[in-house]
Amino acid sequence: MGRSRQNIKQRYISCAFILLISTVVVKIISAVYKIPLTAYIGATGRGYFSLAYNLCLPIHALTMGAFPIALSKLVSTYNVKGDYLKIKAVKKASGRLFFIIGVAGLGVMLIAAKPYSEAIASSPKSIYTILALAPSVFFSCLAAGKRAFAEGYLDMKPTAISQIIEALFKMVFGLLLARYSMSALYDFYVKTGTVLGNVVNSEEEALAAIYPLTSAAAMAGVTLGSIASWIFAGIYTSCRYKSFPSGRIDVKEAMNELVMFSVPLVGATVFQSISNFVDTASIQYALSLCDSNTLLLRYPQAGEDVYTYVYGIYSAALDYKNLVPGIVMALGVTAVPAVSAAYESSQEHFSSLMTSILKYTSILASAGGVVLSLFSRDILNLFYGSNNADIVDGGEGLLFLFGVTMMPCCIASTAVFCVQSLGYSKQTIAPFAVSSVVRALINYFVVGNVEVNILGTAYSNFAGFFIITVWCLAIIRKKTNCRIRYKEIFIKPVICTSVTFFAVKFIREGIFNGLSEFVSFGLSVLVCIVILIILLFLFRCISFKELKSFK
Repeated sequence: MGRSRQNIKQRYISCAFILLISTVVVKIISAVYKIPLTAYIGATGRGYFSLAYNLCLPIHALTMGAFPIALSKLVSTYNVKGDYLKIKAVKKASGRLFFIIGVAGLGVMLIAAKPYSEAIASSPKSIYTILALAPSVFFSCLAAGKRAFAEGYLDMKPTAISQIIEALFKMVFGLLLARYSMSALYDFYVKTGTVLGNVVNSEEEALAAIYPLTSAAAMAGVTLGSIASWIFAGIYTSCRYKSFPSGRIDVKEAMNELVMFSVPLVGATVFQSISNFVDTASIQYALSLCDSNTLLLRYPQAGEDVYTYVYGIYSAALDYKNLVPGIVMALGVTAVPAVSAAYESSQEHFSSLMTSILKYTSILASAGGVVLSLFSRDILNLFYGSNNADIVDGGEGLLFLFGVTMMPCCIASTAVFCVQSLGYSKQTIAPFAVSSVVRALINYFVVGNVEVNILGTAYSNFAGFFIITVWCLAIIRKKTNCRIRYKEIFIKPVICTSVTFFAVKFIREGIFNGLSEFVSFGLSVLVCIVILIILLFLFRCISFKELKSFK
């Protein structure tokens, strides 16, 4: 159970690859899941889903964004030192801690459900979906504790597999429960004219009563997924990590150590949440400063509530923009135990690992960015072209800019994870504070300019994450004297993706111009992948030696 003789850098590459693949699989499952789900519960039901998640996500961020990092860090540190009695104590303490956190998170969801649904969300019927989601907070905390313990050994298998299991359970049981609850309740209405004993006077009124219930039934699939994830992760860690030396352990001391290391992480997580809220609120406020009549000229399909419509265009583009950092985050999660172990090992190994982590982040960010910028219209058209062509026209330019400005958004996340893994979580508060102010100011002056409107969010996004990236890299450099090869991290990937962008654009417009839009899109994607891979090897951004670590 001691440290593997395998090089930490190679183990990081292998573990990051495993988690990266699982993240992509989970994203695909989630995308597939949403299409039939909307057919069963309707747009109104999706609204209930969103409202429940809006309450859950801040609680989830606090419970899942700090304590797992602390556990992974401590296990990694003691594993490097060979102090297995400490690991044994931390393992037992973490079980108690994550149980307490899970109960607390569940309690907050249950207590907040009614006031949130009625006073804040102005949707009393969303309480059913919130209550159906609440148990998932408890089981997700238990699962996170098991996964984080294994992550301390740079073992990402339970994390990867349990996430896929959770997504599959959510999809299968969520769709089944949504379908059969909808069918049963509607058939009962047709036969009796009532919904659960309540008389309804029309089909529209019946559906209004049914959607909250079918949405809650579908949300129960999320809770079942979290239970399945916890069961797998628990069985895996219990079987894989059960051999510890005999001897006295101090569980109370281990608990205090976990809590003390987590406190600054919790503070940083709270501030990050506030920063995101400020950014969102400033965008909405800045849009309201734009002249509505001028916006209507730019977005003639908007109708009366033009500000909500334009913000909806922004949200649609943001869904696809967020896919890239969501996938790249796997590198940051894996970095926590790897960075901790390498820092305890040697300066040379640590510098080499940091360069590799940031390089892979940069490559994936650049690749995702070039795909979004090259195929912004094609991507939106694939999902919205048949029913909402106006979203394609309105969001194309914004998604293009999101692609061009993608890199700092992804690297900032990885850099923050690395700073946290070194124990300097408090120092991430300042860059988030400055970033928040800068983003709000840019939103006010640029998004508030009716000629630019939502396109300005790409500029504020770039500036804000650029500040976080530079600041966090400076913290790492100052605290560790780490020698990071910036040419490998930034310059080479940018050159490769820039050449790829112009080459594919030239080929598509010059050679594929006469083909159908769908065929042109497919061939262009294939050409983009081939050219980018060739360039990455030619510029030695990646090598066959590194690829051998993907096992």
